[in-house]
Amino acid sequence: MSKKNAEAGIESTEVSCAVKWFLLVAFICTITAVPLGQYIFELKASTQAGEKLSLLPKAFAAFSYDDQASDLAKLRMKQSGIGYGIAATQLINDKTIENARKFESSIEEESWLLSALGPTVEKVLIGALGSGSRDVYCGKDGWLFFRPTIEYLTGGPFLAPEVMKRRAEVQPDPVKAIVDFKNQLAKRGIELVVLPSPAKASIYPERFSSRYTTLSVPLQNPSYPELVRRLESQGVRVFDPAPLLLQAKGKQELFLKTDTHWTPSGSELVAQSLAGYLTKNGLLPQVPATAYTRVASSALNSGDLAAMLKTSSDYAKQRVELHQVRLPDGTPWSASRGADVLVLGDSYANIFALEGMGWGTGSGLVEQLSYHLRRPVDSILINDKGSFSTRQQLGKELKRGEDRLAGKKVVVYEFAARELALGDWKMVDLSVGKRREAPKTAEAAQAVEAAKTAPDGLLVEGVIEEITRPPRPGSTAYKDAVIAMHLKQVTSGGKPFAGSQIVVFSWGMRNDTHSPVNRYKRGERVSLKLRPWSQVEKKYGSYQRIELQNEATMLLDIFWLAQPDDAVTPAAPAAKPAVKAEPAAQVQPSTEADQKAQPATLPAAVGADVKVLFPKRVAEINADKEEGRAVPGVDGWLFSRQELSHISKGEFWGDAAQTTSLAGKPDSRDPLAAILDFKQQLDRAGIELIVVPVPAKAHVYPDKLVAGISAAQVNSGNRLDTVHQQFLQMLGKAGVEYLDLTRLFLDARKGTSAPLFLQKDTHWSPAGISIVARALKEKIASRPWFQALEKQQFNRNKESVQVQGDLAEGPGSSETVTISRITPSPAPDRNSPVVLLGDSHTLIFHSGGDMHAKDAGLLENLAFELGLNLDLVGVRGSGATPARIELARRRDNMAGKKLAIWCFTVREYTESQTGWRKVPVIRP
Repeated sequence: MSKKNAEAGIESTEVSCAVKWFLLVAFICTITAVPLGQYIFELKASTQAGEKLSLLPKAFAAFSYDDQASDLAKLRMKQSGIGYGIAATQLINDKTIENARKFESSIEEESWLLSALGPTVEKVLIGALGSGSRDVYCGKDGWLFFRPTIEYLTGGPFLAPEVMKRRAEVQPDPVKAIVDFKNQLAKRGIELVVLPSPAKASIYPERFSSRYTTLSVPLQNPSYPELVRRLESQGVRVFDPAPLLLQAKGKQELFLKTDTHWTPSGSELVAQSLAGYLTKNGLLPQVPATAYTRVASSALNSGDLAAMLKTSSDYAKQRVELHQVRLPDGTPWSASRGADVLVLGDSYANIFALEGMGWGTGSGLVEQLSYHLRRPVDSILINDKGSFSTRQQLGKELKRGEDRLAGKKVVVYEFAARELALGDWKMVDLSVGKRREAPKTAEAAQAVEAAKTAPDGLLVEGVIEEITRPPRPGSTAYKDAVIAMHLKQVTSGGKPFAGSQIVVFSWGMRNDTHSPVNRYKRGERVSLKLRPWSQVEKKYGSYQRIELQNEATMLLDIFWLAQPDDAVTPAAPAAKPAVKAEPAAQVQPSTEADQKAQPATLPAAVGADVKVLFPKRVAEINADKEEGRAVPGVDGWLFSRQELSHISKGEFWGDAAQTTSLAGKPDSRDPLAAILDFKQQLDRAGIELIVVPVPAKAHVYPDKLVAGISAAQVNSGNRLDTVHQQFLQMLGKAGVEYLDLTRLFLDARKGTSAPLFLQKDTHWSPAGISIVARALKEKIASRPWFQALEKQQFNRNKESVQVQGDLAEGPGSSETVTISRITPSPAPDRNSPVVLLGDSHTLIFHSGGDMHAKDAGLLENLAFELGLNLDLVGVRGSGATPARIELARRRDNMAGKKLAIWCFTVREYTESQTGWRKVPVIRP
């Protein structure tokens, strides 16, 4: 048909009126059906959620300017007339564009049409066509790949000028940012090691495309070799794990099938090689090795990529074998701020460590690095945006005056390699700011303190000055995200709270679902239940977090929007049997000599067999290759391997502390200096101090550790703690009052059948607690300030309980002990003139749960003896520095206190990783 005939045919075509109307109506119905259906869907969703009903479609939110009222008011104060009109128009126009973009993004998540058809369409695209989704590509044999990682490998060279020009809305040059980071660290004598974690397709391209069979080098973006060359030319150390992983891929699976990340085997291989790299290059000083152990475990989960698909149920879960790292005392590994190695990392470091990722805990890159280095490691880990998020967090802490780089020798900077091409490489200032605190009224300070103890969080009110937004669900490899709010005009109970300005972190997205907090808007007054961020930071601090960009908020107090699962529910106290109550003993004054420091008796001559057998057995134990925390003794007794390591080290104070202590910082290794510093602070404040070092169980029960040593030899007065006696003598000469518990316990062994330590636990027994409480009573009772106090009557109830020791494993390993439960319960009293501070020896039989019982610990038994409620600052772990830090955080200079009783295990003299810092508990 010619063109002329075709035109004639079109011109002569006639459409009847009925057809015209049908087509018009059909067209109008088609284009209005989707928005009308969406409007009905929104009304129904709002009704079901109990929200205030609005007849306007959400699309009209693009023309909402409620949160601009304060900005317009500020603008009117600065300008008037035409100038104000132009500026206001520009402000409203910018807000309209911003609102429109937000609506376009939200409609993807809340569209009824997408909800109805999306899963079916995606199932066809993935199941039948194998095409994947917008963010996930389908590979071979059920493998999934994250689209940004493929774009990194297939995209243009990220260092090419034209590529960086297209990314000008962010800072696109990783070389510039990393070199600047290195130079700032170098000024403080800190080495930087860069670790780009490779994409799964870099190592397993054959799982994505049949074009690949074997590789001689890992796949990378074309600019990657140039990046390494430029960095190394500027003195930046680059540890590239990709060749290592490629070489090992034939021996074991190194990446998860339906997840972005590597397997535990891949993570452990990188950690072990990184530890070797740091050691081989002499980047770390030699320190005493820490005896970490590893425990086998497993996890079953579906990957983050499968979760991003609406057909995730079609992908089988994958089981992985883990090696959880434990501290020498058997507790789960945790980062140490006093370490000389700091790891900045993203989700490649978080996986197998962060519980919320679903792949288990205690087995991540940082834990394995610490294990292979045999030294503590510090870490800042945040999922996503590794190009800047961890550096930014480090910069914020430094700006607040919290010097996270103090004592550091090496910073390992881990990030996903895809960030090199896709990330925002912001420049971050690492200068240390001056620690500042906003002035607070007494009422506001009390309110902040109340937030720490409120079980469900403290209710506050405030106006939202700024709020960040989470990513679109399914748009990232992370299903959880934390957002931030800046609140002003903050009050609690009608009184100013925390300087009237705070930052609040909250879940913005949980399990790929936006939280109700996202409905909040700028300028809105809200009522929230909060708890201090410091209480939950360990649990939530590594999740993807959308931070505020206003630097002024860095110095504000940070709180967390309280959640039901934030804290562990305390164990209910065991049922109390009906027993006859024993009245409290009357406090009798002791002699004047009891007020002075108790002299340490020099060790009696030890039998020849004991002298030979005991140190020989301890040396054998410390030389063997066993990793378990428990050492079996005689008659089923168990001893702490960490404790035996301590008692084999000899002198541990003064110059000797530099070689015997596990503390990272040299100025935190000497316990004598720290104890004397604390004593001097208390002296200036008119507060007395009694130091209560808990002896090694093996020094009190050597016959239960070594076969061939008899109880008779021990009961004859023989002592094996010569070094500890010398240390106590030095304390006494310096005017420090103490309890020599080894002498007390050895004397008590002669006349009692009840063990003074739990047989399968690191702690003392109820019988040992009673002896310590009575000894402290004898020291305190004659003091004039104590005699002037009004006393309270307590009762003591004896009952038997079964306990599972912290050194025991498996069924049938419990033991039965008789506790002294005190009634009424002597709850810790902040206003008491006596404070008991220390490690878990202050919590055993007090806290319940894994501390075995409640109302039967040292706090309660000492309250019974004294007829007085006590204050308590007890911490799990080391009682050396953390207990004094907790005391210092009260910021009350121990007002009203007359006596501090400091209780800690002797193994902390050398085995504490945080060491013995001089903590300014009492400030001028």
